[in-house]
Amino acid sequence: MYQTFERYSTGLSSRLGKALILPLLKILLLTFILYLLLTGFFLNSFRIDSYSMRTALQPGDRVLATKLTYSSRLPFAASRTRPPRRGEIVLMLSPFHTPSRFPLSAFEPLIRFVTLQRGSVARDLTGRRIPKYLIKRVIAVPGDTLRLENYTAYIRPAGESDFRPEQELIEVDYTVATPGFVAGWQESFPLSGSAEVLTLGENEYFILGDNRGASSDSRSWGPVEGERILARVFLKYWPLRESGRL
Repeated sequence: MYQTFERYSTGLSSRLGKALILPLLKILLLTFILYLLLTGFFLNSFRIDSYSMRTALQPGDRVLATKLTYSSRLPFAASRTRPPRRGEIVLMLSPFHTPSRFPLSAFEPLIRFVTLQRGSVARDLTGRRIPKYLIKRVIAVPGDTLRLENYTAYIRPAGESDFRPEQELIEVDYTVATPGFVAGWQESFPLSGSAEVLTLGENEYFILGDNRGASSDSRSWGPVEGERILARVFLKYWPLRESGRL
C-alpha cells in the first residue's frame, strides 16, 4: 500500500531572498539615483586612460571634476559661474562623440554607473568605444591670438601687442612634453608642433594636452566652443602619495 505524506515548507529560502535581495536592490537603486544627481550637477570621478596629459596626469590616475565652476546646470543657476581660464585642466565633450539614439541612450547612465564612468554605448565603425569625455588643458581663451612653434603656444591676449610664451602668461605650473623626431622631419609634416596664427572668436577656447606628441586636441579639431567644456578638473586623489590639487 502506498502512503502519501504532506510536504511542508518552512519558507526559509523565500524569506532569505526577501530579506537579502530586496534590501540590496533598494540600496542599489538609491545609490544609482544619488549617482545621477551627483554627476549631473556637482562632481564626477574619472580614471585617466591615456598619456595625453603626461606629466601632470598618468594612466591609472583618478581625478575629480566639478561642474560648479563653469556650469549653469543647477536649477537655481541662471548663467555660468565664470568662464574657463588659461591653464585650467577641464573636462570636455569629445568632438568625435555623438549621442546615441533611443533606446541605447537610455542605458548610457546605467553603463557609466556600473563601469565607474569608463563604459559607453557609443562605438565607431570598427566597434571601438568612443570616449564621451576628454581631459585637456585650456591654453587660450576668447579674444586671444596664438601661434604654435616647436610645441609651445605663443599667446597675444586681446588688447595687447606682443606674443608671450604660454608658461610666461599662464600662472599655473605645468610641464610640456615634446617628442623627438628622426632627422629630416620637417615642420610642414603632421605632428610637427607648429601652427599658423589663429585668433579665437567669442566663446572659443584653444585646448591642448600637456604631452604634445601624443594628444588629440585643438591642433587637430580646432577651437572648442564653451558649451563643450563641462567641468574643471581640480583634484587628483589617486595614487594617494601623489594626490593634490591640480
